[in-house]
Amino acid sequence: MADRPIRTYLVINPGPLFGTRRITFRSSAPAGHVIDVDVDGRPVRALLTDTPLDGDLLAAEREITYL
Repeated sequence: MADRPIRTYLVINPGPLFGTRRITFRSSAPAGHVIDVDVDGRPVRALLTDTPLDGDLLAAEREITYL
């Protein structure tokens, strides 16, 4: 099985929780997967997409989770 490429993602809808902070992370999971990302000790669930943004940067969408 071939290794999956590691891609860099930008959360395009960080919401009021993170204000204007730019949230980026790297993942080798394929588009369509929802992953958990730790941002300053806070868990963020993000849906990975294959939507290109700038250069090699791809879009990720923050998933809203109600507790």
